[in-house]
Amino acid sequence: MLTKIFSGLLGLSLVLASSPVLARSILVGITNDGAKLYALTNYPPNSEDDGMEGWTSFIYAVEDAKGYREVKAYTSFCNGGNVLSQPVKGTKDTMKIPGWHAETVRGSISVVADSQASQNLLKSVCYLAYNQFR
Repeated sequence: MLTKIFSGLLGLSLVLASSPVLARSILVGITNDGAKLYALTNYPPNSEDDGMEGWTSFIYAVEDAKGYREVKAYTSFCNGGNVLSQPVKGTKDTMKIPGWHAETVRGSISVVADSQASQNLLKSVCYLAYNQFR
């Protein structure tokens, strides 16, 4: 069912990832620097994570020259199933354009949704976070 949601949402042919990807993942596109971004369907986005009102948490995957890795992330650009042009009011997010904050081994980094792939991922996250319990 999630595959149908992603397919309809993104309006493109989606490819199920193959090994070594362990989680069920859907390729949402390739970033400007050539990395593949995957939406992970067995980790649905959560808009009520850790009491962080206005934030949506999610896990996505990146595959690039460094290999495949799953990344925990948070965005304040989701509201009502849509991507906002500004962060949700009251979140005190420092990002000025749509994107997310990703947890890495070196700490948190800000990721701007500046490629079609990252925009597709953010659209998917916002849509699913809003519609998963409806």
